[in-house]
Amino acid sequence: MPIEIISDSDIIPPLRPGRINEYSTTDIKRWGVQRFLDTVCGKKPLEIPDLGFTEEENRLMDEILREEREASARGL
Repeated sequence: MPIEIISDSDIIPPLRPGRINEYSTTDIKRWGVQRFLDTVCGKKPLEIPDLGFTEEENRLMDEILREEREASARGL
């Protein structure tokens, strides 16, 4: 079985939580988009914590978001 030799330029640096992560488009193209995404993206679904909003508060926030989307679509 042949041994695959990986150069330093082929190693994809992992995301660093809480820090700015920058990857150049040239590097991503060289690594391959799918390999890049498989390496840096999370594997588990994002869990949204319960922030303790009431049903009424959730309804009001949904209404505000809807109004903002409509205003944005009208160019306001």
